[in-house]
Amino acid sequence: MRDSGLGSFLAGVVIGGLVGAAIGLLLAPDTGERLREQVGEFVDERRTAIGDAISEGRAAAEIARAGMVGSAGSESTAAGGEPEAAES
Repeated sequence: MRDSGLGSFLAGVVIGGLVGAAIGLLLAPDTGERLREQVGEFVDERRTAIGDAISEGRAAAEIARAGMVGSAGSESTAAGGEPEAAES
């Protein structure tokens, strides 16, 4: 019976993961608490920036819509204003 090497591969993955985690902990610049604070601040800043961008986009869309509705209304008024009645 041939060994497919799956056991060796899985052992390598586990050992590599443990070594990587240990190196990450040793080389981490800040404590976990400080890192969580930084991530929270970053997320809050991005959330605010995205909210502002959405508000600006909505305002621009409203202005564009008002301009389109206003120009459509002025065209119908220039053409006579009232629609013609259908003759029977």
